[in-house]
Amino acid sequence: MLIKELYFKGIQQKSAGQFAAAEKTFDRLVLLQPDNDAAHFELARIYIEKEDYTQAERSAKHAAVINPDNEWYWSTLLDIYKKTGNIKAMPAVFDELIRLHPDRISNYQEKAYVLFLDKQYDASLAAYDTVAQRFGETDEQYLTKSQIYLAQNDTESAIGELETLISKKPKDVKGYILLAELYTKTKEPRKAVALLEDASVLFPNDPLILLGKSDAYLSMNKQKPAYDFLQQAFINTGLDIDAKAGILYTAIANRNRTMAPESLAKLADLLAETYPQEAKAYAVKGDIYMQLQQLEPARQAYLKALDINQYIEGIWQQLIQVELQMAKYDDVELHGKEALKLFPNHPLLLFFTGHGFLGNGKYQEARTYLEGALNAANEEHTPLLTQLYSNLGDIYNALNMHAESDVAYEEAIALDSTNAYALNNYAYYLALRKEKLTLAAEMSQKSNELMPNYPSYQDTYAWVFFQQGKYSDALEWIQKAIKNSKSASDTLLEHYGDILAKLGDINGAIVQWKKARAISGAVGKDIDKLSKKINARQFID
Repeated sequence: MLIKELYFKGIQQKSAGQFAAAEKTFDRLVLLQPDNDAAHFELARIYIEKEDYTQAERSAKHAAVINPDNEWYWSTLLDIYKKTGNIKAMPAVFDELIRLHPDRISNYQEKAYVLFLDKQYDASLAAYDTVAQRFGETDEQYLTKSQIYLAQNDTESAIGELETLISKKPKDVKGYILLAELYTKTKEPRKAVALLEDASVLFPNDPLILLGKSDAYLSMNKQKPAYDFLQQAFINTGLDIDAKAGILYTAIANRNRTMAPESLAKLADLLAETYPQEAKAYAVKGDIYMQLQQLEPARQAYLKALDINQYIEGIWQQLIQVELQMAKYDDVELHGKEALKLFPNHPLLLFFTGHGFLGNGKYQEARTYLEGALNAANEEHTPLLTQLYSNLGDIYNALNMHAESDVAYEEAIALDSTNAYALNNYAYYLALRKEKLTLAAEMSQKSNELMPNYPSYQDTYAWVFFQQGKYSDALEWIQKAIKNSKSASDTLLEHYGDILAKLGDINGAIVQWKKARAISGAVGKDIDKLSKKINARQFID
């Protein structure tokens, strides 16, 4: 009576959603009656609700061992293994389900596939042979056996399975497509083309055949027919916009078989022309042009997509990133504000918009947006937080908020000790202020170890040595910086001159200062200090 009372009480508690209470009730029940399979099963279901799969497995196993003829117990145990990805334990459970239902084909097929996933290839092949003997041959059998043979590097047998599938199902396009794909992968594209030409008679204008032909010709580096067949597939109504977008993304990411950039651009244009009212089509076009580094066409495509539907946050992000790459900071400011009206407090939009103001030298506005991004960012998004703190360090320094700048850099470095950008900038600004020079030298050394031969970081190290009075070391590093620069900046050349002056080479210093003055004057910078150095023939701090 007590056992029955506890069981029904536990069921009622579980039905009412009182899982903690139900767990205690069933725990008490199995203590009183350890061989109560139903109670163990109910505990397993409670643990599944709690996502405590270790305990769920233990309870489900108890129930199945006590009553091995209950299908639900084994099915529950199988579900637990699927959730935890424990494929090694699954075949034994399928064996039990097969024992209970010897005429159910799905259990045999799933067991065979699980063995394949576990790389037990011979056992998997044997299991598929059992399926064929017991239930007859199936499409799945040929397809998966082909995959198994490929995993074993037995290409000939893999081809044989697909050839058998075609002979058994000559009016099913699937076998032709997969065999052609296999020929292309195994560097026999001519066989793929011949097979697909035969298939074209049976399946005229099938888009998958067109795609297969394109891939085969591309593997032979025959760009024109590859493009022509891909173009035909894009015109074909048998493929929807998502499939066509996927093909474009795959094509531009394929480093082994690269389609000509102009062909990808034409296909992106064709997609937009085919779906003129779809924002997605223009967004994909923008993505393709962006990957091709054709930034203005990418920007125009994103703008068109937003004209059609302005409520797609991801397109705003892409548009603003392109404009940042193009240094169109006024447009970044404008579009960032528009996007944030629709998606307020979005951390990435705040971040990008802040960079627009930063690019325009509007440090106070940039600070507002980047601080907003920092407040809105997910605490677990370490890369974004690191970038935000690094940028805020730059902004606070520009606003002469040196204490806040130091703290921001330290936060960035604490989040990522390999952040060469933060290490370098923090070291440089400390050197300019002649503060904590030992720390500055350590950070600059580390940034150069992380990113060797980077002229800006080498210049920082030189300037730290300069401020420490280590002029020979400073000379070594400024020369490295100039050597690694495509064209030395006015700052590099001025530092070079300053170091030479301290080493007593005033004539060499004047040569460098004059070069720096010419560059500075050409871009409208203040040249007074450089002129004073040249006229006084000495370093002026």
